[in-house]
Amino acid sequence: MTSSEGNFQRYLFEYKFDNAEWAIEIVAADPAEARERLKAISWAQYKGEIFAKIPVTPGPLTRALSRIRSALSI
Repeated sequence: MTSSEGNFQRYLFEYKFDNAEWAIEIVAADPAEARERLKAISWAQYKGEIFAKIPVTPGPLTRALSRIRSALSI
């Protein structure tokens, strides 16, 4: 299942582990896709620890290239 760029929502799933309740956020196009992504998590591989998140705002060149890419369906 593929989703077009920009049509994503955030969905929350809860689970229990070690006598505590936890939650995980999954970004997907709709609840059905979020459930499919949740199933795919069982295939996930450890890649390392996240030390920081740095938000990046795309500049005008990045937005223009993105529009061109979308128009050409690359």
